[in-house]
Amino acid sequence: MILYITLILFTISLLILLLKPNYLFVLFALELLLLAVNINFIFGSLLFDDFLGQSISLILFSVAAVDTAIGLSLLLNFYNLRK
Repeated sequence: MILYITLILFTISLLILLLKPNYLFVLFALELLLLAVNINFIFGSLLFDDFLGQSISLILFSVAAVDTAIGLSLLLNFYNLRK
């Protein structure tokens, strides 16, 4: 059941990423994409009783946080230049 939900989340975020040229939607889609991948890693590590998926998920969460910080700083910089 969880895998179906993450598959739907992954597909929706991939469609948003491919169809929307807006920068804010691209950031939102990337965050949803990374969230779906993280949920799959965590579910797989719980299913197979292995901590490797959880450790990869922690690394991906930090990558997602850096991605959000860089994206929002670029967005604010662009807004200040246009103003």
